[in-house]
Amino acid sequence: MVEYLQDFLIIKDGGKVIFSTSSDIITDEVLFGGFLEAIKGFYNLSLEDELLSIEGRKYRITFILKEGLEFIGISRSFINESRAHKELEFFTDMFLSKYHDIMVKCNGTDVRKYKSFETYIKKTINEIVFGQLERNLLPNL
Repeated sequence: MVEYLQDFLIIKDGGKVIFSTSSDIITDEVLFGGFLEAIKGFYNLSLEDELLSIEGRKYRITFILKEGLEFIGISRSFINESRAHKELEFFTDMFLSKYHDIMVKCNGTDVRKYKSFETYIKKTINEIVFGQLERNLLPNL
């Protein structure tokens, strides 16, 4: 998707996916969201602890719970975990600042309202990258 994350999802109570970037990693986002919520719920109940990530040989799934939503980033296991987590935090904050008012109005359930977020992410990343490139190429302007 961008530099560190392969995929990014947002899950509401009960495992309902309200946003997902398109990728080849997840074939059924509804099943995936429900499965992650079940694992996290079982982990939290059984161990009375918060599950922050799940790591396999190929992929790492990182969780951030904020404002009643579960933000999930999927990265390759060999990627630096703190960098992937920072990127997930960045997207989390972007989403919450862009859609906060809409979420309050519709209780976060109208998934059609969030379809433009992937385009917004790409546009913002391009602006950051090109802005940094421009500053490096033309530092005295």
